[in-house]
Amino acid sequence: MKRLFLLLLLAVAATAASAQSRVNTYIARMRVPDAATGAKVVVMNDHDVAAGLYTAPDGGRTVGYRICIFFDNTQNGRALANGALATFKKQFPGIPGQVIYANPTFKTMVGYCLDMNEASMLLGRVRETFPSAVLVREESMPLANLLHSPVSALPPDSTALEQAAADIEF
Repeated sequence: MKRLFLLLLLAVAATAASAQSRVNTYIARMRVPDAATGAKVVVMNDHDVAAGLYTAPDGGRTVGYRICIFFDNTQNGRALANGALATFKKQFPGIPGQVIYANPTFKTMVGYCLDMNEASMLLGRVRETFPSAVLVREESMPLANLLHSPVSALPPDSTALEQAAADIEF
């Protein structure tokens, strides 16, 4: 019984640390100035935000948002959906995407976003290449899919990102 409790406690601690790390990475990416406009975001959190990170929904799932860049139910729908995914991966490296078949439709879904603001930013960027892209709410998205924010296309080894992360004070 004690071992089970200890394992449960370790799992909760790991989940909380992962959530805090994800938020810190997201904030660091937002502080890096945009290459085109030079705009950046300054984020200030109160103590309730940090406390909220320690609560995880049951089953490791949450409500989230994705972008549907293609859907088709014709005979060559699979090939077209895979073509759309290949084009997306060239334009947006590092942002996850997948082709989903739900009889009789093939859909190309991209990104994993936790809130509407993040999804709207991604949708704005994606619509430059895929004008018919739409925002889709997912009622049961695995928390593991939210490890990396799709809003910023900066590579993880970016020196600007590292500098911004070093400037974060909590």
